[in-house]
Formats: sequence, C-alpha cells, structure tokens
Amino acid sequence: MQDMLPFPPDVSWIQDGRALEVEAVDPGRSSFQIMAAPPGGTSPEEESVVLTDVGDVQGIEQRIDRLSRYVPHAREAFEDRGLVYPFSISNNKDSLQVTPGLENTARKVAELSEMVAYGGQVAKEFEVRATKALHRLVGGWAVCVGFPRRQREQFGGLEKAIRGFRAMLRKEIGEHFPLPCSPGGDDGVDSFFILGRDWAGPLLFLQSKNSVFSIRDIPQEFSRRFDICLNWFGKHIGHGRAVIPVYAVNSVLTHEMKERIYAGGSECHVIDAVDVIVGEALPGAQLREGELLKVL
Repeated sequence: MQDMLPFPPDVSWIQDGRALEVEAVDPGRSSFQIMAAPPGGTSPEEESVVLTDVGDVQGIEQRIDRLSRYVPHAREAFEDRGLVYPFSISNNKDSLQVTPGLENTARKVAELSEMVAYGGQVAKEFEVRATKALHRLVGGWAVCVGFPRRQREQFGGLEKAIRGFRAMLRKEIGEHFPLPCSPGGDDGVDSFFILGRDWAGPLLFLQSKNSVFSIRDIPQEFSRRFDICLNWFGKHIGHGRAVIPVYAVNSVLTHEMKERIYAGGSECHVIDAVDVIVGEALPGAQLREGELLKVL
C-alpha cells in the first residue's frame, strides 16, 4: 500500500474561501474579516485575533484563484458526506452565489464560517454543537465537560465539575482525585463519550477548537489523555479500553485530508463544520436506557 502524502502545512486558502460564503449569504457585506486561531497555542476560548480583511488584500484575480481552488475542495468535502455543496461560482468568477433550493444549508454553512476564532461564548457554542452533532452521528453516553460551563454555580470549579461528572458514572468510577484542583478549566478535555456502555466499550476523548485547522495545532492534550481520564474517572480506565482522540475543528476537510491527518502520526479522528451540519440535520437521537447527552 502506497504511503499517504503528508498533510500540507498551509491550508489557509480554505478559510479564504469560506469568507466568500458569508458574502454570498449576506450580499450587503463586500468583505469578511477572516478569523484564525490565535498564535502560540492560545485557546480560542481565551483570545481571538483578526488576521486580515478579504477586501483589503484580495484583488479580483486573487479571488478568482481562491475560488477555483476552494470550490472543488468544498464540493468534495460535502459529497463525502452525501451532501450537495450549497454554493456555486458566479458568472463573473470572482464571487459565490447560493444555489436555489439550498438556502437553509447555505445559511448554516455561512454561520459556522463566521464563527471561526471567536472566543468566549461563541467558542463554547461551537464546542456544544460539535458534541451534539457527534452524538447524533455515533450515539453512546456523552457529557460535555469543557470550561466555561453552563451551570456555573453547581459546576463552577474543576473539583465540582469532576464530582458532578462522577455522580453520573457507574462502575467506571475510581478512588483517585486530583487535589488540589484549579478554580476553573477542564484539565484538557471538552467532552467524554462512552460507546457501548453496557458492554464496556471504548471512550471518545473530544477536544474542540473554534478555529481554522493547522496540522501544527493538533491538541497536545491527546498525548496525555490517559492521565486526564484518570483525573476525571478516578481510575486508569484507559488501561482497560480504547481511548480514541477526536478533534472538532471549525474547518472544511475532505475524508482524504482527515486520513492524511491520522496517518501523519496524530492518530486522532477529526470532525469539522461539514460534520456538524450533517449531525444537526439528523433527527434527534432516540436515547436508549443508559445513554445520555449532557452539558455541564
């Protein structure tokens, strides 16, 4: 079997194309400020940075070039999930237009595109949406534990959050407790899934970042996921079952690109904005007894 090509270090052109999706949905805006994950590994929950404005740096020829590259990519990404990309290149070749009949999907695409790199509540919204979408796609028992949490009084600090999480566990719980705990934070995890809880199935360890994708920014927490699971579950649960890292990122990636990310050594699976759209379009999950989807 031929080795896969390495994932390209620069895929900024993807977000450039997504900016033009926002323009297509909101024609009154002649440009869109491209947002990207802050430098230096800073979490988008804490900080956001405006890189540039599309209208300032892109001439007509540049826009045409970006679209000629991005649109085939986006079409492939949507086709990989059995969807139709809701935009097409306009007659003048330098902008996008919404495909008739796909206006609702186009609005959802543009909404996610416009969220990129905003911190605070917007980042939390993406995290929760990614968790809910993944739950509709795979099922299982899932809890979104990332900080900042919704129920601040009950789960305001990490210690209270861990205790609240363990109160929902069965035999998965152990005696270890990571004292002292920080007053906030989540110890490096945003959501836990237990697949096949009745038969002690694998865990999904989800990290979400409301940012453009970069192969250099694979969450470092994945390398210490077994220790993080020890702190949350109270025992070395990763010694007896698989703990699968999943990275939720606000980008548009094809299946081939995801496989190249995994093959490059990260060994993490990726869900992106297109997967969120797919998950949100599915009927509400019919939870069996023992399954759960909760946001702390």
